[in-house]
Amino acid sequence: MADRRPTPDLRSALVTGATGFIGSSLVDRLAKGGVAVTAIVRPGSDPDRIARLPDTVTTHTARGDCADLIACFQQAKPDIVFHLAARFAGSHAPGDIAGLIEDNVTFTAHLCEAAIASDCTALIAAGTGWQNAGSASGDPTPAPNTLYAATKQAADDVIDYYSRLSGLNAITLKIYDSYGPDDPRRKFLAVLREAAENGDTLDATPGDQLLHMVHVDDLVDAFVHAGNLLAAGEIRGRASHTLPSKQAVTLRDLAALWMSANGCRTRIAWGRKTRRDGEVMVPWDGEPLPGWFARIDLHEGLKGC
Repeated sequence: MADRRPTPDLRSALVTGATGFIGSSLVDRLAKGGVAVTAIVRPGSDPDRIARLPDTVTTHTARGDCADLIACFQQAKPDIVFHLAARFAGSHAPGDIAGLIEDNVTFTAHLCEAAIASDCTALIAAGTGWQNAGSASGDPTPAPNTLYAATKQAADDVIDYYSRLSGLNAITLKIYDSYGPDDPRRKFLAVLREAAENGDTLDATPGDQLLHMVHVDDLVDAFVHAGNLLAAGEIRGRASHTLPSKQAVTLRDLAALWMSANGCRTRIAWGRKTRRDGEVMVPWDGEPLPGWFARIDLHEGLKGC
């Protein structure tokens, strides 16, 4: 399938969230495609994950102010910005509020300001389907289900402003659920694998919520494709699209597919845990990114995960 993957038609790119699960795969794809990549990293980023970035990638440790970002842009001269950095919280405590706003909203504003000040007018931002968790199918009116999703929506509003008044051409790609090999996040599949390895029984919710599970390689395809659309001028102004799987599956079905794909069994006590507040039972149905679709079969993609 590698020959069907989109090739980046870009000279240079700046990437935030470059040490994250999706961001690191995107950086690798861009670098292999001959794109000069500058990765913006946090002062507290895992040095091991920074060390795994391709040798051709330039790293810039963000200082936390707009002037620093402007200097970075002026040196990197990117054709486009891929903005994947975010602070995540499935639920929040009072002490999380400042960090969520600083990392998801304020940093986005600084990034857009620096881009415009440096004549970079193309940006792809990672959004979340949770921004529309309470929206009716097909209705783009935001209805976030968590403070995290609300701050991601606020970041979108900031991008809207720069697009409308400063000429920024920007696409938000709303991600549902992602998976793939070497995922460092402690999500359901990681907990499932750990329970299988230890012979434990996994306590779970009833497991009837539907999920769009999309392989990281397919998500990277989407970001590269969206970048090419902006570079070619096929999308101008402001756009927002979703990245769904071919078919949503329940959490129970996901567990069964993972066990089948990896040839193991895990005892799961379905219904022993209660659903979290704001649990999304049916994913919101938005407008998918034109010219892209998830290619990797879920059963095949789960092998080794």
